[in-house]
Amino acid sequence: MLLGLGGVKAALPVAPPQPEQIDRVHSALAQLRLNETLASNLARLQQALAANPDSEPLLHQVARLQIRLDRRADALLTYRHLLALRPDHAEARHMAAILSGEAPDKANADYIAGLFDAFADSFDEKLVGWLDYKAPQQVAAVATRLLVGRIATRAIDLGCGTGLLGPEVQKLVRRLDGIDLSPRMVDKARQRGVYDELIVGEIVAALLKRPAVYDLVLAADVLSYFGDLRSLFIAVRDCLQPDGLFVATVEKGAEARYTASKTGRYQHGETYLRKRAAEAGFDVIALEEVELRQEEGRPVPGYVFALRLIPPIPVDPLTTLSTDELLDGLDAPAAAILQQAAERMIGNDFAVGWAVDIGGGMGRHTAELRRLAQHLDMVSEDADRSRRAFEAGVYDDCDTDTIIPFLEARPDHYDLMLAVDLLDRERDLSAVFSAVKIALALAGVFIAVTSTRDEAELREMAKAEGLVVIAVEPVSLPDGAPALCLIAES
Repeated sequence: MLLGLGGVKAALPVAPPQPEQIDRVHSALAQLRLNETLASNLARLQQALAANPDSEPLLHQVARLQIRLDRRADALLTYRHLLALRPDHAEARHMAAILSGEAPDKANADYIAGLFDAFADSFDEKLVGWLDYKAPQQVAAVATRLLVGRIATRAIDLGCGTGLLGPEVQKLVRRLDGIDLSPRMVDKARQRGVYDELIVGEIVAALLKRPAVYDLVLAADVLSYFGDLRSLFIAVRDCLQPDGLFVATVEKGAEARYTASKTGRYQHGETYLRKRAAEAGFDVIALEEVELRQEEGRPVPGYVFALRLIPPIPVDPLTTLSTDELLDGLDAPAAAILQQAAERMIGNDFAVGWAVDIGGGMGRHTAELRRLAQHLDMVSEDADRSRRAFEAGVYDDCDTDTIIPFLEARPDHYDLMLAVDLLDRERDLSAVFSAVKIALALAGVFIAVTSTRDEAELREMAKAEGLVVIAVEPVSLPDGAPALCLIAES
């Protein structure tokens, strides 16, 4: 796996080094020859592993080749075998989590430091010469355009690596700091003699110690090691001066979420970026789709974006209320039925990725639901309900939106969908089930309770829109009223 970060600038007395011209034909042929040898190399290593099944180096090499060949199930077993021998193996821990569908919120710091320490000597050659790495130029171009001739007083390069970003921005800044998790990468950057300060450390922790220090924050291809961007965006916000800029790249992902790929990196959708930026108090002033680099002979699509701080809008606080007070009235009568059905369908020994409470009536059961899903969202058409749920802090996201368009805008997004009164409120069941089908991920589960629908009607309409009905169960609401609990899969 070749993974990229951004970097520093050339020494001021010396002209910045010009990147070598890329021989695309040579690179393509080299990649083809490499791909042709992967399977034979894997077979050879597996033979050696059969004779020495507890060899940590062999297990590591085999797992990486299985990833390259997209044999993810095999790679997961190999990484788990490696973890059994070496529970502290950072890469195995990170990749096993991703391959099993339980990706952490960001990559493990020890994994990143070890990966790039090993990669430091060949980083520039492989990223620029082999992979046509463009993120530094893309970040610099956006920063140049937005500064409009102004010179930034103090900037920081997040994930500075060996120093590939610096030559692109040296005319834009008076002082440039850099931070990276990899000591060897920082050593390479130090040899360029261009940073005013270099830090070996974790980005979020370092930025939180520097409130209102920077007027320009740059990040070329480092956000791909963060899944959930909330903590990073907050740290960047707090380290920026009032009119500061944040310019960065991400790998392109699904619209409203982040995902983790077999590379160990994360991808982010445009809707997700805009939502997290707004929550942190940023205005998105630029967002462009770009090609970040080549990988395995294919372009890696991404976004280069720029954020600027916006003055906060005063809002009447609800935080004087306790969590119980905030959740009063938000617990729907059918909530316990939905939670119990979800536990039966998901089981106690497995957690899905993304769940959503449609209607916002599950607030009293979020602790139980969090054992079933890594991320728990909520959407309601009632703005006050969404706000109270947000202030209570029991969901990861709280949206106010019309339900059907909300779901239609999130294809293949949710692994678990719980609807407290959706089927009673919406007259057009075809539109409801069509939107549910769009939003459900592969093998996703949809559970809804209704007291006004007919069982045959539910089954027929769900089936017509491509849902697989697992059960329609008669249930009783707390007041004794009869209802039906629909359980369906995508």
